[in-house]
Amino acid sequence: MKRLFLPLTSAILMLCSCASEYNSVYKSTDNNYKYEFAKECFANGQYGKASSILTDLVNYQKGSENAQECLYMMAMSEFGNKDYEVSSEIFRKYLSSYPRGVYAEMAAFYFGEALYQSTPEARLDQSRTYTSITAFQNFLDVYHDSE
Repeated sequence: MKRLFLPLTSAILMLCSCASEYNSVYKSTDNNYKYEFAKECFANGQYGKASSILTDLVNYQKGSENAQECLYMMAMSEFGNKDYEVSSEIFRKYLSSYPRGVYAEMAAFYFGEALYQSTPEARLDQSRTYTSITAFQNFLDVYHDSE
């Protein structure tokens, strides 16, 4: 019983401390601190936390040097959460806002991929399928040398 108590207690304490850190960051008014925390969460694969913080930050970062990365990370976080419809809309927004941006090539590819992933069965509505094919074709037309 004692062998189980110590690991269980430490795991609970770690989860509580992580949750309190996230809550303090989420409530913080320091946008740079939030941005760095969101980048850390994104790098660690915690897409849910990164997405919720980045959703708040996108409007504040507009016009700054971090705006492109913020919008791209938000789209990739939604893609990582398997929310393909939302991620495709964010990738569309990125491509319309930054057509020659740093992440434009990857955003164009993942835009098509998110549309493809969100398509229903073939016997159902195929408008998303056609949109996905068009997005991939546009990607190939613009980035024909891409890997």
